[in-house]
Amino acid sequence: MVTQTLTPDQCAVDVLTVIPVVTRWLRAEMRHQGQPHLSLSQLRVLHFLHRRPQASLSELADYLDVTRPTMSVMVDRLVNRGWVHRQDDVQERRRIALTLTEAGTAQLEQVYGATLTQISQRLQALSAEQCQQVVAGLSILGSLFAES
Repeated sequence: MVTQTLTPDQCAVDVLTVIPVVTRWLRAEMRHQGQPHLSLSQLRVLHFLHRRPQASLSELADYLDVTRPTMSVMVDRLVNRGWVHRQDDVQERRRIALTLTEAGTAQLEQVYGATLTQISQRLQALSAEQCQQVVAGLSILGSLFAES
């Protein structure tokens, strides 16, 4: 078997081709697992608040790359559903701290758990060696593109 040495440019093409396909599948699956009228952006908000409790509206807007007014409307919907709690920051008067409620955490866990199950079922077709290769590749990509 002849192995061809890949250049960074060739590897970049593969990354740009494969990542969007995986992302589209994940988005569709997460929407499928979520409640009606729960957008992927709202799920991303729940996930962010799970990782960063007490985050501000500005931090969320920056994370989702939307304007603060857009983020405010999205947070209002999540507050109205009982999934996010909003409270004044005692140390910084103009800052609002956002946290997940128990119901928000339960919704997030349900959607992510169901999505993980679907991913695992897809990966069943791979050999143990292929799974190791996937994990190694993801680890490399994760370290290259990690959020600072």
